[in-house]
Amino acid sequence: SVTKLSSGINAEYGGLSFEQSETQMAMWAMMAAPLYMSNDLRTLTQWQKDILMNQEVIAVDQDPLGKQGRRVYQDDKKHYEYWSRELADGSYAVVMYRRDSNGLPKPYTATFKQLNLPFKSASVRDLFKHMDMGVYSGKITATLPPSGSCKMFRLTPVNEELDNNLTA
Repeated sequence: SVTKLSSGINAEYGGLSFEQSETQMAMWAMMAAPLYMSNDLRTLTQWQKDILMNQEVIAVDQDPLGKQGRRVYQDDKKHYEYWSRELADGSYAVVMYRRDSNGLPKPYTATFKQLNLPFKSASVRDLFKHMDMGVYSGKITATLPPSGSCKMFRLTPVNEELDNNLTA
């Protein structure tokens, strides 16, 4: 499948906002899809280049395991969903995605069980901020602004003990 980042990544021309552009790039990576650009790469702003050339997000997309991510949790009333993708090194890429456009930024908490993670504790890295967030046990919380925003993380188990009680 081919994911197209439309010329809408350029918000100056009525396209996607910064947050929406990050979401589009994150979902492209979660789908393990080739990237297709339809805009003039010579006219991109620096923030657009930073999103499109994010090596950590590209590494998720090109992970050698080749498994596509999937939506593992959805709340239609509150307009958010969580996505998870297993990676070759045993870590998982996770996207927390807010679909609504109303209100102020809100915190969202995903349990490791909701994310279908086979471990209880993980070292968490924010892939757009290029920042280690520390070790989390059992859940992760992120604050998401409205209007199609997301947070994308890489969760790496801190020990080899897998959660044998994991249920889908």
